[in-house]
Amino acid sequence: MTVNNQRNRVLSVEEEESLLANNALHLQPIILIALNTGMRKGEILSLKWDNVDFNNNIFIITALNNKSKKTKRIPINSVLRNSLLELKLRSGSNSEYVFLCDEGLPIKEIKTAFKNACRRANIEGLRFHGLRHTARMVESDVNIVAISEILGHSSIEITKKRYLHPDNSLRDAVEKLGSFKKSCSKNGSNENFKNP
Repeated sequence: MTVNNQRNRVLSVEEEESLLANNALHLQPIILIALNTGMRKGEILSLKWDNVDFNNNIFIITALNNKSKKTKRIPINSVLRNSLLELKLRSGSNSEYVFLCDEGLPIKEIKTAFKNACRRANIEGLRFHGLRHTARMVESDVNIVAISEILGHSSIEITKKRYLHPDNSLRDAVEKLGSFKKSCSKNGSNENFKNP
């Protein structure tokens, strides 16, 4: 079976910064949401202001608008909150949808704008879905159960298979072990961790 590596493309930190610096104004909050929540493109583009709970800092993604067909509650961090508040201020209070095109209608597709942003950022082989894989919850030490819940997976096994990047997690595990051993050695409690 051939693996579609383009589908699972994960941005480096430098590529992520370049993409954020080289996209169109209307695309910026869409990319920020994807990178900070792992939400799917359809979930993001279908957002209405009723789905954004600023009091509790959560997105409420209805069963109608997500793949799992269950209502999801996804936390909004301070970066997203600020971006969304600015967007709401710019768009005015008459708008039902969060993301609007110049004509005031909901944005339905961003393929061309995203492709242009990738070109300007010198990023090849990235689809929008790659931002879902790039969301750095694993690298930020977020609990795998929480990640699975936020992404709306039916099981933790799916999350592990698709979003744990083994090379990074194995390297991190060995680094943490090394740091732990050094810490024990400094504290004089290294008897259980002596090398043979």
